[in-house]
Amino acid sequence: MKRKFKACLSLSLLLLAVQACNSGNQTQNNNTATVKEVDNDTLPGTYEYIGKGDTIRLELNAQQDSVFGKLLYALGEKDRNVGDFKGHVKGGQLIGEYYFMSEGVGSVRDMIFNVTKEGLLEGYGEVEERDGGFRFLDTSKLKFDHGMLLEKK
Repeated sequence: MKRKFKACLSLSLLLLAVQACNSGNQTQNNNTATVKEVDNDTLPGTYEYIGKGDTIRLELNAQQDSVFGKLLYALGEKDRNVGDFKGHVKGGQLIGEYYFMSEGVGSVRDMIFNVTKEGLLEGYGEVEERDGGFRFLDTSKLKFDHGMLLEKK
């Protein structure tokens, strides 16, 4: 009886470990292909996601090698925040920082968007507080599979 219990427990733990490893490797939604190179001339514009009581809007401008603009998050039951995005394009990604006010406190956090033919997909991952803001621990482990595609308007 103890052997069966130990075998079931071991098998369950093994399955959980395999599932955890596999879920960590999924870094992009299969429905959207990342654009390999992005042209600063075609990127500017308004990108927006509206759905399920959530709104995200990014109004992008470009100047030489820099990309900047206003970013709004109004997510369902969470606090609304508005701020400034400043960054650059590298390969098929928009990489930068978001400077914003939330609950009266100024904050900054790293942001990376995959640029797709359909729009922008924000990357999420583990962060730590350092250098005066919230920084990604490992950008190679970011996930882009949340389904909130910011479509160009």
